[in-house]
Amino acid sequence: MNRSRRTRRLLGAVTVGVVVLTVPACSLGPDDLPSVRAGVGETYDLSLEFTSVMNLPAGADVMMDGLRVGEVRSLQVSGPIVTVSAGIGSGTRIPADARAFVRQDTLLGDTYIAVTDEGGGAAGEYLPAGGTIPVSRTISPPQLEDTIAVLANFVNGGSIQRIEDVMARVNSVVPPLPAVRDLASVAALDMRDLAGRTEEIDRTLSGLNETALSFDDRTGALSAMFDSSSVHYWRRLAISVVAHIGQILPSVGSVYEGGLWMVPMLNSLADTGDVARGAWDEAPDTTVVLSRFLRSRIVPFAQKPSVDIEGIESAGGDQIVADAENLLRMLGAVK
Repeated sequence: MNRSRRTRRLLGAVTVGVVVLTVPACSLGPDDLPSVRAGVGETYDLSLEFTSVMNLPAGADVMMDGLRVGEVRSLQVSGPIVTVSAGIGSGTRIPADARAFVRQDTLLGDTYIAVTDEGGGAAGEYLPAGGTIPVSRTISPPQLEDTIAVLANFVNGGSIQRIEDVMARVNSVVPPLPAVRDLASVAALDMRDLAGRTEEIDRTLSGLNETALSFDDRTGALSAMFDSSSVHYWRRLAISVVAHIGQILPSVGSVYEGGLWMVPMLNSLADTGDVARGAWDEAPDTTVVLSRFLRSRIVPFAQKPSVDIEGIESAGGDQIVADAENLLRMLGAVK
């Protein structure tokens, strides 16, 4: 009897404990779990309006200048606007012209809000507690579907292949490495030469400056050349020149009509010019041959005249070089 009553009491106590633990657990969500990161201390409220926040969770970071300055408290949808309520550390002041972005550093990284200072507002103005960054100064992240569509279009649209083709064409046009090195060495030599002649450049610039100053000092005289009276003079001069040209043109026409006899002569002059041009083009080679002939033939003979007798034939066709040589040696003409 006592054992049965004690068992019933024990079962009742267990049931009451389970009910007490189960009822509060029904309202427990992921956002109610404590964060493993440290908080931001005392905070003040700040509202940020976005058109879309993708999958921004409550408790997400609010970053500014690479530092965590707050955290997202709640999100509220009001028509096309999503109002994000954030708690900002009391020691952090947000500029009045700040802009906000929803970012995700990596594909699987955490989503957070980045606040940046555009620097376009008045210095020393900051958002008060309870202030709002309107939707005009916030940028929402692109939809994941749009990002995937852009990537698919980039990969499947032939962009990578076109880039490879462009690189191949660039490689085919670019000269080989030795030529590039030669070009770089020449350019370096020119730059060094230019650097060593800065005095000449300064002198040229000084001359241009003095010329400009001279023009500036004579602006009165230059302006006088283009005043009303000068313009009238230039106009009359132009009319006179045109009138004289008009008188000359008929004479030119008569010379042209009566000068048909000059056509054969001009054709002969053209042929002579062609021949002269050919001779002019061949002049370097001819000059080289003539110079070689003078150096190898005329100059040595003029310095030491001599005759090289290769053979002497008699009336019968016999070679008598030995007899002639003995005769000349007896005469003392040769040694």
